[in-house]
Amino acid sequence: MHPSHHSFRLLLRAIGHVFPVTDKRHVVVTPVIILLGQIIGQTPIRSLKDIVKGLFCSGLMIEFTREAQRLPVEALSFLAGVINLFSNDTNAVTKSPIPTFLSSTKYEDIKQLRENLAKYGSNDDSCYFLSLEKEKMESNATPGAILTASLELVNKSLTYYCSCMGDAQVEVFEQITNATLRLNPRNKKQPFPTKLASLVQITADKLCSSLKIEQTRNPLSRRSGAKVSELAVQSLAPRMEDPDKYSMAKDKGKTEKQASRDKLRREFRREHKAVSRELRLDAAFIESERRKQKETSDAAAREERNRNYAWLEQEQATMNQQVAQGGGLLKGGGIGAARSKAASGKLGIKKGGKLR
Repeated sequence: MHPSHHSFRLLLRAIGHVFPVTDKRHVVVTPVIILLGQIIGQTPIRSLKDIVKGLFCSGLMIEFTREAQRLPVEALSFLAGVINLFSNDTNAVTKSPIPTFLSSTKYEDIKQLRENLAKYGSNDDSCYFLSLEKEKMESNATPGAILTASLELVNKSLTYYCSCMGDAQVEVFEQITNATLRLNPRNKKQPFPTKLASLVQITADKLCSSLKIEQTRNPLSRRSGAKVSELAVQSLAPRMEDPDKYSMAKDKGKTEKQASRDKLRREFRREHKAVSRELRLDAAFIESERRKQKETSDAAAREERNRNYAWLEQEQATMNQQVAQGGGLLKGGGIGAARSKAASGKLGIKKGGKLR
């Protein structure tokens, strides 16, 4: 067997231990269950290897659905088809619930399963362990291991799903029941080994007891929807008839006066912690509001200051521009020119109010 096949099977086996299988929908588990159902229901059976791999997939599907109580229809149908292969009835294969077994009797190793089981059967338990190794799947003990694994999975399925089927378990396991009754392990021509015959008897008895075939039952009916009380989250708060008379475990052994004093002290501590917590919250809120107001006022003052700076820069730029154009008192800037003219006696007033 190719190593990659082993890795793929190990990954499938590990999915149920890594991801939750009880979720209604899961991005990993749900597609895997659908894939296993398609493999079981659509892959044709052409050799004993296909049966062994199908049993492996059926076991995985049962493992992934048992906790959530979902019904693995494909896995149960495949088990019924495998059990039909060991029947003396030549038309049993045509009664299989899935079409994967319809062409299986064309192959000699599958057609002679019952004969090989009677020929190479043994009462040794080690001969009936199913293995995925290539050499063991082609051994003479494989037919007995296939039947043993199928019956064991049927017993497990009865334990897992009968309790959640209501009154529909008879219909769910009808195909498996009919296939088990067709086995006839005490047949004189091709009898089963003692170990397998007893296992068939145990499975038939468990089917009879779990499905309650001999008892009359009520007609099938639709399940009612979940009630509001069932969907509501269960409250875990303690229920006290009178809180004043409730006594804690730490007050046991104390006098009534001491217990009352300790109770008042605990109440005071709780109230004190609550008030302190509210004061801290209020202080934090007031401080945040104060900081917001301060930032607003600082931003307004900063904006006004920037406007003043801009006006001063504009006036300075205008003065520099007039000095650059020359003439009058603005030559050189400042009052230096006026003082020099006053010292030389040239300072005076022109017509129009201008200095000359």
